[in-house]
Amino acid sequence: MKLSNIGVVLGIAAATIGLAAQAGDHRKAAKDHRQGASGMQAVAVLPQAGEPGHGWQYFTDARHARAVVISPNGDYYYSRGHGLQLVYKSAPTA
Repeated sequence: MKLSNIGVVLGIAAATIGLAAQAGDHRKAAKDHRQGASGMQAVAVLPQAGEPGHGWQYFTDARHARAVVISPNGDYYYSRGHGLQLVYKSAPTA
């Protein structure tokens, strides 16, 4: 085998190993991002029965300027910092 052929084979092997290592790092970073992306924190609001907000649940992620509010009926509202919008309307219970 010629010396130039050995060099080509070693170069291809090194490139293949480098690409595989880089792809593995990318997959790990993507997985870490998905797991750490959820920064929603419950907001403690304790109104008494009959007061506005009683039975509602509030969640916020200040880093990403978003919030979720769940009504006592199960309706979901979502905000990206510009007011709440209804994103899910629960079916009426009989």
